[in-house]
Amino acid sequence: EQFGTAAEFEEPKGGIFLWVKLPDGVDTSRLYQLALASGVAINPGPEWSANASHSRSRLRLCFASPSKDEIRQGVALLAEVCRREFGVPTRIANVERAAN
Repeated sequence: EQFGTAAEFEEPKGGIFLWVKLPDGVDTSRLYQLALASGVAINPGPEWSANASHSRSRLRLCFASPSKDEIRQGVALLAEVCRREFGVPTRIANVERAAN
């Protein structure tokens, strides 16, 4: 909903994490720092993969302990931080955003 087609993922068959692929121009290590400063924690892909360059635009989201409302609010904030820094997504919550 917040990232539209800019985010790719598969519904997990188990576990407590969702792997998310963002467009190649997104550096999830940088996104991690910015999101954390805004109160949202993510797991940048390079820290969880044997291939750091392949996982540069990937991240893990834990859904084990936050409530559904916390997840919704966190993902909306993450999308806003990502849009400000990387221009992704250009649409948030069905509202078109101007490219920087």
